[in-house]
Order: sequence, then structure tokens, then C-alpha cells
Amino acid sequence: MVSKFSCFLLIFFSIVSCNNNSDTTKVKKETAEAKPQSVLNCYQYANTKDTITLKLVHIGEAITGTLVYNIYEKDKNKGTIQGKMEGDVLVANYTFMSEGITSVRQVAFKMNGNDFIEGYGETETTGDKVTFRNISSLKFNDTMKLSKTACQ
Repeated sequence: MVSKFSCFLLIFFSIVSCNNNSDTTKVKKETAEAKPQSVLNCYQYANTKDTITLKLVHIGEAITGTLVYNIYEKDKNKGTIQGKMEGDVLVANYTFMSEGITSVRQVAFKMNGNDFIEGYGETETTGDKVTFRNISSLKFNDTMKLSKTACQ
């Protein structure tokens, strides 16, 4: 009788143990599938004197990256962006260094096919940050269109 009971316990614990392992594997698989993938895209505008480079990393809804303006006869500025897509417009905070001073201003780029076009409009300053008064009233000038390019 004791031997049958021991056998029963051994089989019971083996079954429970197998079920727990499959649950753990299932949870690990679901966690891996739920993790958002990051995507890197690069855009650039360049002519003989001016260059604008935009590198974007998409992780789920969030977009981060770098933005560099090298415009002739203006101070070069380089920094990071953090934002998200609002419809077909990327709205982000641009934290950059120019002339040794760190500044923050809002930027907006409208997606047009594989290109981004920068938006301009009325701004206001709150503290140390410059933001657009109304995103929906921005004007998008395609004279400096940032075209999708291979990332370097």
C-alpha cells in the first residue's frame, strides 16, 4: 500500500512539475513577444552649403533620436529629440547645444511619403522651453525636404 502511494505521489509531482515548466515557458514567450521592437530610420537634407540630419529610433509609440542643423552662416546645433507621431506629424522636444548653451525647443516634421518636411509657426517661451502655440496651424515648407537615407 505504501509503495502504491509513493508511486502515486511521484507521478503526481512529475505531472505538476511538467505543467509548471510549460507555464513558465509560455510566460517567457509571451513576454518576449510583447516587447516592442526598435526601428532606426535616417533622413537628410543636403545642398552645397547646408545639411540637416535626422536619425530616429522608434520604440513602440515613442520616438527618440538625434537632429543636427548645419546651416551656412548660422551656428551649428546638434542634439537629441524625444517625441511621438501625431497623425502624420512628428512632434518632439529638441534638446541641443549651440554656442555652449543647452536649449530646448519643440520641433515638428510632417511625413510626406518617405520624406519629412519641417513645420514652422508661432512659438511661445515657457521657462527655458520654446513650444509651438498651435501644432495644427503649422506651415510646412518643402524647400528643405529631409529624404530617407541609409543610416551611418
